[in-house]
Amino acid sequence: MTWRAIPALMTISLLVTIVQLRWIRHAPAKERSAFWSLLALCWLLASLLMIFPRLPGLTELVDTLMTPIGDFLIHGGTSHP
Repeated sequence: MTWRAIPALMTISLLVTIVQLRWIRHAPAKERSAFWSLLALCWLLASLLMIFPRLPGLTELVDTLMTPIGDFLIHGGTSHP
């Protein structure tokens, strides 16, 4: 099932690219590179989630990274119970 879904994901990415092809040709270089990098990043993340379905989501990643920073900013770097 998983290995059949990845080519389907690639097909959907190709369809998105075909639909946006007119815009891509006339877009500035920065926007073209942003489009390609976001498309590649989304394809990679979707593929990883299909292969490893128990992978934590983006919300858990942001929560894990930001909780210590928030605690540091709120409590001023002092330890708290």
